[in-house]
Amino acid sequence: MAAKKPTTKSTTKKTTKKKSAKEENTSSMWGGRFSTSMASSMERLSVSLDFDSKLFREDIEGSMAHAHGLLAAKLITVQERDQMLGGLRGILTDLENGTDLFSPGDEDIHMAVERVLTERIGDLGKKLHTGRSRNDQVSTDFRLYVMRRCEELTGQIEELQRALLERAKEYRKDLMPGYTHVQQAQPIFIAHYLLSFFYALERDKSRLSHVWQTAGEMPLGSGALAGSAFPYQRDVVAARLGFPAVTRNSIDATAHRDFALEFLGALSCIGVLMSSYAEDFVIWSTSEFGFLKLGEAYTSGSSMMPQKRNPDSMELVRGKAGRMLGAYTRLFTTLKGLPHGYNRDLQEDKEPVFDAVETAEVCLQIMTEVVSTLSFQREAILKKMQPALLATDLADLLVENGTPFREAHHIVGKLIGEAEKAGVSFLDLPAASWKSIPNAVAMKKQLTFAASAERRNIQGGTGSQSVSAQLKEAEKLLKWSE
Repeated sequence: MAAKKPTTKSTTKKTTKKKSAKEENTSSMWGGRFSTSMASSMERLSVSLDFDSKLFREDIEGSMAHAHGLLAAKLITVQERDQMLGGLRGILTDLENGTDLFSPGDEDIHMAVERVLTERIGDLGKKLHTGRSRNDQVSTDFRLYVMRRCEELTGQIEELQRALLERAKEYRKDLMPGYTHVQQAQPIFIAHYLLSFFYALERDKSRLSHVWQTAGEMPLGSGALAGSAFPYQRDVVAARLGFPAVTRNSIDATAHRDFALEFLGALSCIGVLMSSYAEDFVIWSTSEFGFLKLGEAYTSGSSMMPQKRNPDSMELVRGKAGRMLGAYTRLFTTLKGLPHGYNRDLQEDKEPVFDAVETAEVCLQIMTEVVSTLSFQREAILKKMQPALLATDLADLLVENGTPFREAHHIVGKLIGEAEKAGVSFLDLPAASWKSIPNAVAMKKQLTFAASAERRNIQGGTGSQSVSAQLKEAEKLLKWSE
């Protein structure tokens, strides 16, 4: 029996469900000049509440400050301001408690808050947007968000720095090979290595501080483009929100997102820095190196191979640096070539920032915990340190004996090459190989890993005195930030 041909026409009568008042809210805030409602496809493209709802605190606090501004401009009464503030506080409390106040018709967090406020306090809620555009409103919210995340991330960086400082103190007397080109280069103290991470993070804090200053100009009062027509006391509102200044040009205030781009650049630098040290930890935890062990809580196993203990935490930190760089590239591409004034393209500015912030937060937390729990394997490290680490020291000793450095470099390089061919350490070559070196016996006695490190007590160097000075400076920097 032949299969029944499937029908291509539905036999079920379609019914169109009438939208509720809440569902029709998408365009009700600005739909006066329109004769038709927004197409459903346009709603899908346009609605941003699913991600910009992350700004609910900043949006509500911005509206509360704006209410004070409306009172100062004599656009509302004290009683009206207080009623607005009460309604806004209630919305903030409900959202912080997880109450779902949003409806399908809410276009974004700004319109959602205004709708709920109007439902709760009546037509007075319709006065809240007086003298304000979503253009200056969203810029204010976003700048507040960036400033606050800068403060929180700076705190997280300092926690990582504290962990690094404590471990540096613990390993201040222990040597390890320092690397260039992933080749053993010169002896260093483990503390010196850990402090290199500490001081690089100090610059990351400086970048975040600059972002905070860049974002710290309040746009409210700028309106859509040309500024508010009302006597809005911008400095008063800015002070309430914690902005140190107000924007100096209303077009600039509403159109530009360089503060967000700079923020993503700073986060990318943090990601790349952590990726570099994560790579070290991954390599050094291998059986081939055996320099360190990661805490078990920050490793994982294999679904097939019972023996595996994989450094997944550090691999993920390494990988997520690319995610933060991608967020930076995404926003940079969005901003390129935009005409002056606000454009809807700028709706795309928030998601990459939100994602990069969340990624940076978890990576900093993981890195802090990993540093706090890892253990350097002192004996294994010493066994892997190659005598060739002392080649530069021999060249330096020759220089001190009067040999020009380039000639000394050539002499030692020849020794190293001969030792490599013979399959021995250059220190174990016969006396005949050392005949071109004056006081060879005395010089050999000075060629130890400890002596090499101690020759480098220059400011910032790996000598124990220099490392002690770096530890003290690190402690001061953390105390200043408290």
